[in-house]
Amino acid sequence: MKKILLLLTFLCAAAGKSQDDHSSVFPPDFTVTNYKVDIQIKKEGYFDVVENYDVDFNVGKHGIYRKILTEYDLVDSSGTSTKRKIKIDHIEVPGHKFDAPFNFVQKMEDYLTLKIGDKDITLTGPQHYEIRYRVHNAFLFGKDKIQFYWNIKPDGWDTYFQKIDFTIHAPEGIVLSEDNCFVYSGGRGNSERTEDFKLLYDGNTLSGVSRDGYVSHEGQSVTVLIDLPSNSVAEIKPFWPFWDKYGWVFLLGIMIVAFYRVWRKFGKDNRVIATTSYYPPENMDPAMVGFLIDDKQDTSDLISLIPYWGYKGFLRMEEIPKSGLFGKKDTKLIQLKPLPEGLPAYQVEIFEGLFGKGSGDDSTEILISSLKNKFYKTISSAGLQLKKDARPFYEAKSDKVQTITYVVLILATILLGAIGLFMWGPLALVAIVITCVVLMFMNKFMIKKNREGDRVLSDLKGFKQFIKVAEVNKLKMLLQDDPGYFESTMGYALAFGLFDKWAKKFESLNLPPPDWFVATGTSMNMHSFSKSFDSSFSDMKSTMVSAPSSSSSSGGGSSGGGFGGGGGGSW
Repeated sequence: MKKILLLLTFLCAAAGKSQDDHSSVFPPDFTVTNYKVDIQIKKEGYFDVVENYDVDFNVGKHGIYRKILTEYDLVDSSGTSTKRKIKIDHIEVPGHKFDAPFNFVQKMEDYLTLKIGDKDITLTGPQHYEIRYRVHNAFLFGKDKIQFYWNIKPDGWDTYFQKIDFTIHAPEGIVLSEDNCFVYSGGRGNSERTEDFKLLYDGNTLSGVSRDGYVSHEGQSVTVLIDLPSNSVAEIKPFWPFWDKYGWVFLLGIMIVAFYRVWRKFGKDNRVIATTSYYPPENMDPAMVGFLIDDKQDTSDLISLIPYWGYKGFLRMEEIPKSGLFGKKDTKLIQLKPLPEGLPAYQVEIFEGLFGKGSGDDSTEILISSLKNKFYKTISSAGLQLKKDARPFYEAKSDKVQTITYVVLILATILLGAIGLFMWGPLALVAIVITCVVLMFMNKFMIKKNREGDRVLSDLKGFKQFIKVAEVNKLKMLLQDDPGYFESTMGYALAFGLFDKWAKKFESLNLPPPDWFVATGTSMNMHSFSKSFDSSFSDMKSTMVSAPSSSSSSGGGSSGGGFGGGGGGSW
């Protein structure tokens, strides 16, 4: 038992020792045997860096990668924190393949990662790499000095450096000395000047080489701070700081203003004064009225033709009560006579879609329920025809401008979206795309009525307003002159979306309901008629536009498939 305890104690101690001195037991995959850095500080406001690495791969590797932190939190003497984003460009790695991120990727990430090597080639033993790049926006500008503050060797390397040699060249005319140059090494936060480097000052040049036996381990860095005279390096400020972060807002503003100006000229109707009218325009059916009043075609406009045809004597509606506990009520449309010649194409398309082509067909009646998932194509086709037949009331140029605007907005989505992403990041891209989509939706209204359209619109506005505010006494007078006044106008009230309000005005006038509508088993009056018809109309509206749902299948997947995959390993 004692032997077992002694053995366990020995193993635990060995494990602890192994953990404490991991690097000695498990050497890194590679080491940097010699590292040289040359930095040229330019008075134009940037500096060029050349890094040379002599490395020794202990195991097979494709190459090395270099990470440079590009976003920093700076705290001034007053404790105020500001964000600083530096920019790296002019990246070169002579003699080697490498992957470097685009400018817009730098904007979105906190690090620039430079991956050097060939995935198809594995290397071992000594290798040499040279990395060249330019750094922007990495000076600290104070009231009486400018500071160059750079990690010659940052602390995030996953290996150790056996020798470090650096040279820094200030702009001509600046003398560097130990009074304005400070070199630090070791762990993060060490503020004592280093004793690990031999430093040499020669005019505008600072050189440093690590002493014999020096090794910079993981988590250790070498940092140089140089105080430069004021105005020795140009401070590159944006013309307008707001532009750097939110310049995309101006692109949105330009798009919106441009769209508004185009719409004002080619899409905004002229101001018309509503002319009081008790009837719709002559020879104009409810579908056309519904389109012209709001410049758009919807299902209600086309279905409002059914009561219009009922009043004209072309069809009859019968309400079919539900049968059984779980049954549903239905509506039957019965053709009484065919449409006459010369009617608009959209009327003919809807009517023939219900009852079939020609007269004398056996198909003279139809249940609304039988149109489910079938009639939507007829509705869609008739809607396009309605829009076409309405063109004589609109400016021809508006239609062309609408098409051109669609093309421009599609191109703007692609081009400005790419510009927004490259210059300002994903937020700009999302804002630009959403704005373009909204403008595309609004472009549907880029249609402007001509003189004849304005005249008709004046009458329609007056008629619609009368339907809203008509008084009972005036309706009595109209019924005395035209007993069928309600029947002749109810289709238009439907197209305006005012049927309920219009029907209620006639409930107190003892007006018999239309004889072309039959509700089985019900003693009809205007109140029950309006309730029954409104219910039937709602059912027709939903049924006639219903479309079959697309089928789907299951299966075809696999373990680990789909979104959210990923992985990684050593390079």
